[in-house]
Amino acid sequence: MHHIFHIDDNEEKKVHKEGTMKKNIAPYKNYAFLLVLLSFVPSCVHKKQIDKRVLYIDRVAKKTDIIVDSPPPITVWVHGTLIFRTPAHHKIFNNRSSLVHAQSLPENHHFKLLADTITERDPEHFSAKEFYIFSWSGKLLHQERINASEKLYNDLVALTVEYQKKYNCYPVIRIITHSHGGNVALNMAKIKDQSTMPLRIKSLILLACPVQDRTMHFINTPLFERVYSLYSSFDLIQIIAPQFHQNRAVGLTSLEKSRRYKMPLFSSRVFPHHPHVMQAKIKIDHYPISHARFSTKEFAQILPNILQTLDTWDEQAQKNNTLHKHKLLCIYHRPTLLPPSPRLRQTSKTIKNRSQETPQRYHT
Repeated sequence: MHHIFHIDDNEEKKVHKEGTMKKNIAPYKNYAFLLVLLSFVPSCVHKKQIDKRVLYIDRVAKKTDIIVDSPPPITVWVHGTLIFRTPAHHKIFNNRSSLVHAQSLPENHHFKLLADTITERDPEHFSAKEFYIFSWSGKLLHQERINASEKLYNDLVALTVEYQKKYNCYPVIRIITHSHGGNVALNMAKIKDQSTMPLRIKSLILLACPVQDRTMHFINTPLFERVYSLYSSFDLIQIIAPQFHQNRAVGLTSLEKSRRYKMPLFSSRVFPHHPHVMQAKIKIDHYPISHARFSTKEFAQILPNILQTLDTWDEQAQKNNTLHKHKLLCIYHRPTLLPPSPRLRQTSKTIKNRSQETPQRYHT
């Protein structure tokens, strides 16, 4: 007897659709694997070239009760590329590049929370009185970053003039940047000589900044006295930031026209070595961190500790002649000690009473 099985048309369409989806997804799996592999390739360094340190941090952040009598330093936070064209926070900045005091932002605003967190952890180096947020378009265009750098430079010059009138001294300026906000700050070195009042940046703190050919050499300019660059081997966004631009020179030969596009296409993680530049790969609780985590409140809590550790580390590296080594900073959160439960307290009290009774038997 022959058994005849009938396949429903809907079921057949379903099987065909699933097969088509698998075929469409298969190439993207390969691309995803290559991108993940690409994120680790630039971080492959021989163990002998790595200088590793460990930093332990309390999970519960403690406020620092330091009263600073001297004139407060100026701190500026510069955000990176924005995914959306019209993000919600742009309405607060009136949809234009501007330098805004962090205390004027709403209490629940992301940048306000970052500023409060950093100033509470280290009020000596980051004062709430002079903490500003610089907002720019956030578009993934090199010219947009150049325009933003010019605006940032002019705003800092104006802020310095006001500061000198108010405190009768030149300010200590620290700039904290995330992602392409670092390239906005670096581009200020191009316009330094064009101003009648040159700036002096005490510290430039680059968080996950894409290292690109156009701006990497600006870290070695007199504008930046000290540069910190923190990165992660798991940060894929940092290195896939494109730096693909066309050479628009006139009168090129056919061979030169074929090479008119600047390579490499992707960015790097590490800047060229300079004595005043401190670079460190970051791991937290055994794992490298993502690109977005550099711009979170949790990371802002430990940022002052990281900078202090790097300063001490750099002094020791100069004495030991190990400045050429790649720094790996492994950060671990100390476990939070919870108060014992009532039952546990009662048990420990009973044990304590018994232990006090036992010696009495031996003395009688």
